[in-house]
Amino acid sequence: MRKRRTARVMLFDESGAVLLIRFVAMRPEGEFVFWALPGGEIENGETEAEAAARELNEELGIRVAVEGPVYRDANQFWHQGEMQDNQDFLFRGRCGRDEPRLAGVTAEEIGMMREMRWWTAEQIEGSRERIFPAELADRVREQWGWRKEGLCDWL
Repeated sequence: MRKRRTARVMLFDESGAVLLIRFVAMRPEGEFVFWALPGGEIENGETEAEAAARELNEELGIRVAVEGPVYRDANQFWHQGEMQDNQDFLFRGRCGRDEPRLAGVTAEEIGMMREMRWWTAEQIEGSRERIFPAELADRVREQWGWRKEGLCDWL
């Protein structure tokens, strides 16, 4: 089992909605479709916060100040042909609803990232979609009290 560390960001808009990306991953049994926070693997020599900011830049074309980590999760899943023993570091950030643009860097990312959507805690809670982390609706409610202005700028 491969050890993996990732940084993800609860990116809030002005109304308190959080941005999720819909991924379609191919597994031996077929497509695995899920929604997740923007983010990705922490590279060698990078801090968790540096990785979170880099991933937002790569996946969404924005530079955002991130705060945290505000949560840490451990999970295991199948990815890139093998089981991953993963530790997620979750950060929070804020930007305008119209600022992020789904981009991706690698061919694999571009192929897996299908769409992005802003979700309220209530929409997450009421959805029948597969959304990670499982406790995201509660975490959105807890973290929305945090406010900072001017944290998101176009590159």
